[in-house]
Amino acid sequence: MKKTKDCYIGIFSKIDHIEERITQIKEQLAELRLGFIKSDDEAAEVCMDEIEAEKALLEIVSENALEALLETDPQGDA
Repeated sequence: MKKTKDCYIGIFSKIDHIEERITQIKEQLAELRLGFIKSDDEAAEVCMDEIEAEKALLEIVSENALEALLETDPQGDA
């Protein structure tokens, strides 16, 4: 009977260790998930800022290009 008890003690010890490890893994996954959510939010803010800046730059370049085109004297036989 004592041999059977010793066997169960080892098994229960392993189960406890597995449960602790599972808890650690759950916590790590929660931290990773939170990190990805934060990085997605930050990326969205940066992307919107970049998009707005690029739109403004494109408008400025377009206006300058259009003005330069209108000020250019026609060339050729037209």
